[in-house]
Amino acid sequence: MPVLSLEAPKQSAPPASAASYDSLYTLLFLAGFVMRFGFVLWKKTYLCAPHSILPFGLEICNIAARVVSGQGFSSPFYPDTGPTAWIAPVYPYLVALVFRFFGVYSVASAMVMLLLQCVMAGATGIAIHALGRRTLGAQIGFWTGWIWALSPIFFRWPVSWIWDFTASALLLSVALIVTLDAAEKNTRSLWLWLGAIWALIALTNPALVSVMPFSFLYAAYVNHRAFRPWFASAALAGVLFAALVSPWLIRNERVFGKPVFIRSNYWFEFHLGNYHLSNGMGYSGKHPTANPAELRKYAALGELGYIQYYKEDSLRFVREYPAEFINLTLHRAWWFWDGTPLLYQTFEWWRPWEFWPLSLGGWLGLLFALTRRPRGWFLFAAALIIYPLS
Repeated sequence: MPVLSLEAPKQSAPPASAASYDSLYTLLFLAGFVMRFGFVLWKKTYLCAPHSILPFGLEICNIAARVVSGQGFSSPFYPDTGPTAWIAPVYPYLVALVFRFFGVYSVASAMVMLLLQCVMAGATGIAIHALGRRTLGAQIGFWTGWIWALSPIFFRWPVSWIWDFTASALLLSVALIVTLDAAEKNTRSLWLWLGAIWALIALTNPALVSVMPFSFLYAAYVNHRAFRPWFASAALAGVLFAALVSPWLIRNERVFGKPVFIRSNYWFEFHLGNYHLSNGMGYSGKHPTANPAELRKYAALGELGYIQYYKEDSLRFVREYPAEFINLTLHRAWWFWDGTPLLYQTFEWWRPWEFWPLSLGGWLGLLFALTRRPRGWFLFAAALIIYPLS
């Protein structure tokens, strides 16, 4: 077995039909959903906290409100500032659908959206079990599925914030499952499903697309080593991906007069963590949602002009102060894992120390994957190493 093989030797295991997991999957889903939605009802997270818009995520819900009012995909902040690509389209349109039936910024809409997110989180427990079973065995899949379903550490996003976090976890888990199946079975339909799920991911949370090349590479490599024809199917999957994301890219080009890939705001987000005296966390004091001067600048320059301004300013900062940039970058990398950013959301129940067990488990899991190379280890390593960099 080559040292750099992307696929470990398969272990013998008794075959199990999908039907044999129906009861377990039902219990996993119900436990994950009931625990989370019970938390919503207990803590009344569907009601806005004092001096906060949460659970409504500002940009997503503002765009959704504009869609419902007939103004189109526009104005991520309070005033009318015209068309936007600040956020990927899937989640704002989902929220807009809920707003249309249950009211804009209403308590009923908050309840429905949090309920939907709890449903997604419940389904993620099933996906995690299926992923664990395919890679590390049924017992590991069993424990990981139940840890996800029952641990309060994993409750935070679905119960407290209307944003794409919960959908992203579910979609990435499903994408990895389809990747493994395409690598093993190599059917045309599985390759097409792989292209379709990655397109949905790109239109929901473009940052996750950083993992997509490794997904396709893994499926292609495993089939190549097994001497199975894969190129035509992979090419069709790529074409399907492009076809599904292209309407949004065409819309952006027509609206802004220049190409914009899914979201427009990368350089602004980059700047939030890279300036003199920055705390490295994207502090909202420099954000149009909390700073009237920044909002006026955004409105005056227009979205792409505003982004271009901060692109130039960010690159200037990196060129002139490389040591400070490296210091801020290292701090962000550390804080990503230790939960420090939670200190800036003190009204929430979660605290940084509660995330240390999760991060430690991730690091130990990565060490296990790199040294033992179980089936699918390359995908886990890519998700843990590449995604945080994006």
